[in-house]
Amino acid sequence: MKLKIPAGVASSQDLTTLIIELREYARWFAHESIKKRVDAKHPSDAPAMSVAAMEILREWKSTQQINSKSLELLLTTLEDYIKSAPSITITLADVPTNVLKTTIVNWCRDNLSANVLVTFRFNATLLGGMVVSFGSRIFDWSFRRQILAAREKFPEVLRRV
Repeated sequence: MKLKIPAGVASSQDLTTLIIELREYARWFAHESIKKRVDAKHPSDAPAMSVAAMEILREWKSTQQINSKSLELLLTTLEDYIKSAPSITITLADVPTNVLKTTIVNWCRDNLSANVLVTFRFNATLLGGMVVSFGSRIFDWSFRRQILAAREKFPEVLRRV
């Protein structure tokens, strides 16, 4: 089953959090199903869920009937997704805003792979730019690397300032 992961769910950690939320919902759903069968009079409220978890459930409902078995299939699908999805790590010079994260995740999913997971880190010593890691490959587009690569020219530039 093909499942579109919301852009707000960028990394495997985000997806794990989503799975925990959905597992709690599945437990609640199973409990409420039993209550209906025995004609219990006091239903309990559904657990609070994030926007991303509700979005996943809404998408799942469009293709599957919601029951305990289909919720377990959804959880298994998401767990398999974590194991099989390609993953990249982007290191920035500062903590990225949610808008920047969403923009980068959408770009990666549109241009690299629809199911890529993106982990964000920050390292102030980069001074700017970014470092992208994919598997054993590292692409360093940081200002720090550019300055160190031209360290012979740097004193000359400073003298001109």
